[in-house]
Amino acid sequence: MKVIFEPENKQNISNQLEKIAEYYQTSVLEQDIGKGKFVFVKSKIKIVEKFRDQKTLIYVWGAKDEDIIYLKQFFGEPIQKIVEKMTPLAFASELNEIPNADKLTKEDIMTLLDVTDRDLRQYSRMLRSAARRSSASADIVNAYEILEKIL
Repeated sequence: MKVIFEPENKQNISNQLEKIAEYYQTSVLEQDIGKGKFVFVKSKIKIVEKFRDQKTLIYVWGAKDEDIIYLKQFFGEPIQKIVEKMTPLAFASELNEIPNADKLTKEDIMTLLDVTDRDLRQYSRMLRSAARRSSASADIVNAYEILEKIL
């Protein structure tokens, strides 16, 4: 499941991410592009600080109900939960939103995006067809290249 929070107290996000990283026995990392930080719990969840339209948002991929309950104490109620199966374009966009997605394993991506091996192969086939078109977006081409490396 993917969850998006819009924290009210933006000044403490770094400290909150440090506490969350400690809870999950990992560390806070700087994003490669743009400003912001992220916490990656291998084969479990990824928490990313993002800046969109003058807002600070916290994106969480691979969250289970108990993770959401824990994270609520830091960021309040989520503003969005996404549990339905994504379209290929939405899948490509989500995959490209994950920091360092090209360095993740197949299992990491399956866990973070909450998809099965069958789903991943199906998305790969659909994205391959779309990536061959001359009008293919960069998101689709990049997502297909990531999937091609891990499948």
